[in-house]
Amino acid sequence: MKELIKTLLGDIIRKISPDFKDEVLVEIPENKEHGDYTSSVAFSLAKILHKLPQVIAEELAKKIHPPSRRRKTEEFSKVEAENGFINFYLSPECLYHQLKEILKQKNNYGKSIFRLAHGKRINVEFVSANPTGPLTIGNGRGGFYGDVLANVLETQGYEVAREYYINDRGEQVRNLGLSIKMAQGEKTLGATKYLYHGEYIKDLATEIDKKLNAEEAGQEAVKLVLKKHIKPIIKKLNIKYDIWFSEASLYKNGAYKKVMENLMQSDFIYEKDGATWMKTSGLGDSEDRVLVKSDGGETYFLSDILYHYDKFKVRKFDKVVNIWGADHHGYAPRLKAAVAALGVSEESLDIIITQLVRLTSGGKEVKVSKRAGTFITLEKLIDEVGLDAARFFFLMYSPNTHMNFDMALAKERSQKNPVYYVQYAHARLSSILGKARKANYKLQIINYKQSSKSQFLNIKLLKTKADLSLIRKLVEFPEVLSDIVKNYEVHRLPRYALELAREFHNFYEKERVITEDKKLTSARLTLIMAAKIILANTLNLMGIDNPDKM
Repeated sequence: MKELIKTLLGDIIRKISPDFKDEVLVEIPENKEHGDYTSSVAFSLAKILHKLPQVIAEELAKKIHPPSRRRKTEEFSKVEAENGFINFYLSPECLYHQLKEILKQKNNYGKSIFRLAHGKRINVEFVSANPTGPLTIGNGRGGFYGDVLANVLETQGYEVAREYYINDRGEQVRNLGLSIKMAQGEKTLGATKYLYHGEYIKDLATEIDKKLNAEEAGQEAVKLVLKKHIKPIIKKLNIKYDIWFSEASLYKNGAYKKVMENLMQSDFIYEKDGATWMKTSGLGDSEDRVLVKSDGGETYFLSDILYHYDKFKVRKFDKVVNIWGADHHGYAPRLKAAVAALGVSEESLDIIITQLVRLTSGGKEVKVSKRAGTFITLEKLIDEVGLDAARFFFLMYSPNTHMNFDMALAKERSQKNPVYYVQYAHARLSSILGKARKANYKLQIINYKQSSKSQFLNIKLLKTKADLSLIRKLVEFPEVLSDIVKNYEVHRLPRYALELAREFHNFYEKERVITEDKKLTSARLTLIMAAKIILANTLNLMGIDNPDKM
């Protein structure tokens, strides 16, 4: 519906103001008294037309919905101007039509019919925690976010590859090896500032041959960490990767030589103090960056350049989305600069930084540190609160905000717990339909297969404020998905689930579903079935169970 409104407004605006280049913004207002949709485009036009926004809004509203053309079959029952905004009110006929579509399309409702993505290939890389220890709660935030973002992208026609980048070379692997040797009794290794500690290090030390040197021990430890502490937990999180990509492989496939030649031809490389530098300062970065250190060691930055060369130039992804932890803050500009130097549009690379997670238990913060060995593993958190609660809680927050994870609330089985509240709504919807079947209501709509006009004759009996409000919330679902694809605001999905559950509970408190009026009962059960479909679709996209009983 947003796109329809944008098209209607855009067609009119182009005629009255050909110079207008701004985006026509259409939003869903929080207060439904201001319409089902609203646009502030009159404020932007006021600068060009030199008129008051309210005057422009009134003119546009009349052109979209002139009195002489008002019919009950139109999408809008009313289009009005208010304080410079243009407010659109969906007609009951439009709502009934969408209700039918939900029952027809079921699990496909909200998916892109026209494949807006045109088959574009997107690489979504997430978690990618260093294989130096178990996954922490911070890894869960990016993990669930990336998994659900990939799910939503697929609904809109994108071909998505989920990828985990394994940092299996470099300094952290050597430090892991040194940590193993220290745990095996080696006493001549010097400073321990950058070494890893904890019971898992002691366990790894017992499985690795003491005859191996630190470098070799580190490589063996990486394999064991992936095997015992990362891949099994990823599976437990119900996350499936298409690709596990090794950093070490970048230095074995010839990419290094090709990238360096490419950059040198572009005059982006120079030597200074025995090191090889890249002129990223001229590409939007705050300063130039080292690629190869004076001792010959490659930097993480060089590996990332090679990695993205492989994504864009070798595997030819149209779009790359990187989901990184808070420790990568400030790293994005230099990588975007490097990608530009490789001849790739900066718009092809999106980098999302997830902020820190603060875990509380008993009202107190639990301090975490992987290097010190004092941390709550992600697996332990899942065992404590359950996968559904963990997913919902992590997904509720925008990635660019800090979050507090309240373990006590996550475990609480009451309507104070948001995931419990939403799942309870689904269970109640299932219960209503179950009671209808037991009462021998032979309603075609429950076992819906093919549409026919007779099946939907009773829908127009859904006339109350609660009826129509619930339908309005249902038909927002496709736009929630399309908006997430544009802005990556995955937190809108759990928010929508809560809003839908709240709308249903409100409906249930005000209206009876199964009554002596069989026609009204049929209509209400149709609405219940549609609500169950949309709520289940929403939970499925988040990887959360939709129980029929609680």
